[in-house]
Amino acid sequence: MLNSSKIYAGLFSCLLVTTFLQQRSAATEPAADRSDKHVLIIGMDGTRPDALLKAKTPTFDRLIKEGAFTDDANILGDRYQKNDTISGPGWSSILTGVWADKHGVHDNSFKGKNYELFPHFFKRLKRQRPDAKTVSLVSWAPIHEHILSEADIAQVFPLPRGKQQTADLRVSGDKINIDTRDGKWHHLLATRQKDTLNLYLDGKEIGSLSGVDLDYKLGGDFYFLGRDSRTGPTCFHGQLDDIRLWNRALTDKQIAQAASGATPNRQGVIAEYRFEDSKGTAADSDSQFLDLPGNGGKKHGLQIPLTDSLRNLTHADFTVEARFRTTDKGRNILFGNYNGKAGALNLELHENNSVRVYVQPPDPRNTDALAREGERDKTIAETAARILREDDPTAMFVYFHQTDATGHAIGFSPEVPEYITAIENIDSRVNTLLQAIQARPNFKNEDWLTIVCTDHGGLKRSHSDGLNVPEIRRVFLIVHGPSVQPGKISHQAYLVDVTATALKHLLGEVDPNWQLDGKPVGLKTTK
Repeated sequence: MLNSSKIYAGLFSCLLVTTFLQQRSAATEPAADRSDKHVLIIGMDGTRPDALLKAKTPTFDRLIKEGAFTDDANILGDRYQKNDTISGPGWSSILTGVWADKHGVHDNSFKGKNYELFPHFFKRLKRQRPDAKTVSLVSWAPIHEHILSEADIAQVFPLPRGKQQTADLRVSGDKINIDTRDGKWHHLLATRQKDTLNLYLDGKEIGSLSGVDLDYKLGGDFYFLGRDSRTGPTCFHGQLDDIRLWNRALTDKQIAQAASGATPNRQGVIAEYRFEDSKGTAADSDSQFLDLPGNGGKKHGLQIPLTDSLRNLTHADFTVEARFRTTDKGRNILFGNYNGKAGALNLELHENNSVRVYVQPPDPRNTDALAREGERDKTIAETAARILREDDPTAMFVYFHQTDATGHAIGFSPEVPEYITAIENIDSRVNTLLQAIQARPNFKNEDWLTIVCTDHGGLKRSHSDGLNVPEIRRVFLIVHGPSVQPGKISHQAYLVDVTATALKHLLGEVDPNWQLDGKPVGLKTTK
């Protein structure tokens, strides 16, 4: 029989050794202090909060339950409300932390942008922490072109090509090097040859888009000169002449002839308007033109019945052209038949001296196109997840577009099943991102702040002019992470709070000299 005193002595020795080893382990492996701070901002374009709460979204539900949340944030502040309720001003306010009177963006033209004085939060972060790594992954190109192009990793994701897709060829004013609004005559021409769309200004090719599939008819009963089926500010203001539509693609030589005022071989002309008597009839003289100073009303421009030959224009190769003269700096539609519901072909001047040819399939709900929006969002999520696993971003902005595309095509409403599905798809994409964060090798020592936001809501199929429309102005905000005080955000939150919250988390303080309009929301208070 063992001596009991020896047993107790042995147990005591084991206890001492165990305690020593535990203390040594604690000394060599200190507890995580979460001092390595990171921010992930997830942007869901055009997402209404009532639709978000109706959708089946296990990932968002968890973020809301564990984090800070409001479904009553606002896209406009009390001090300034003169900008349009669209994406350009919305994402500018989110990413700079100030309202449009400071960042200068009032619409999607980005004219008047003032990012030098009020920069995006990536730039403010880099000024304080030059070693910080920033990432921007977007599908709406203006965010990249105007706001976040300086990110250390910046990528724009095009929409995958598909059958009967929209063909939108737009060339920016920076690439044209010609002032199309100088009050002088200019010539704009677009051709489709096989699967390529080309755009020419004053006889010179300025842009092309390959891989187009335009095997569908134009719709509606009419097309219009000086506008499309819409009235209002997009109507052309100036003079038009020499409008022709051809059922073949002109050669480069013939395009140069047309630009110089000569008439190429007329084979294939199915409609021509030279306005000798200003009534839109074919004429031998180009000394007259269609003068459209107008007010953009229903009588603006000319309404032309759609013949069978015009309806079939986009089935094969074609050329469309117009000569124009204007000093109007806004969007001006030279001619077209777009109405949002049928096959359409528009030739346009756009904001910032850009020019555009736009061809839309007959079904704006085009399930193939919306499915490809989802594919693009998935690619963005997978790219972001790879960067999160393999790199070390300090701040990342990831943008998803399927909700906005679905809203414009079908409707911004919790009663639209496709809109709900788009939200549920993005919920899955966000889960991909969060899993990648949790798989990071040093995750237990990191303090990740995740912010989910949107730039506007929507009503029917639009969100412009939403100053007095709650469905457009009211949005949501989710803030999640170890540094967040869980619960409902009780005070009024705004788009501009996103940048203030991100910078507070990353830098500890928000410099009052930055003159941010936003305030940090959802974070735990520090003593």
